[in-house]
Amino acid sequence: MLGLLPLVAHAAFVVDLPATRIQSVLQNYFPISEYAAFARVSMDIPQVHLSKTSKDIVLIIPVAAKVMGGGGYKGQVTVLLGLRYKPALGSLFFGQPRIKQFEMPGVNEKIAADLQDIVDIMGKNALPLVRIFTVKERDLNHSLTKSRLKSFTIEDDRLHLEFGFN
Repeated sequence: MLGLLPLVAHAAFVVDLPATRIQSVLQNYFPISEYAAFARVSMDIPQVHLSKTSKDIVLIIPVAAKVMGGGGYKGQVTVLLGLRYKPALGSLFFGQPRIKQFEMPGVNEKIAADLQDIVDIMGKNALPLVRIFTVKERDLNHSLTKSRLKSFTIEDDRLHLEFGFN
């Protein structure tokens, strides 16, 4: 009888992305600006925070606003993000951006609320376009179209990603 060795196939492709890698990717997408009827708003390069106490990716983004008839203001927005994977492209993007905190010192509540709405729209339009990682088909034992993001966790200032079968 012949002894057969089991073929070992990769059930999943695992990768760790450090916060510094995500930070460098963001430099290609920022700064961004928006011109509204009453203000010009810009968001500068975000700082990435990955904490194992959170299931979300946290971006702290400097914000500047020039309000018509008013002055220039600086503040920041804290945005929470998930991830979205497009198997056909093998590309991983930010997903579900939502504002956790918006700070703009020196601005009255009404204008601050309007500026927050603009920043929210800017984030929802821009952040899902940020491609943070691309899986190569050679790293999988199946086609990209059959792959999916099985899980992601945040550990030690890194994203731990696992891709596998659809």
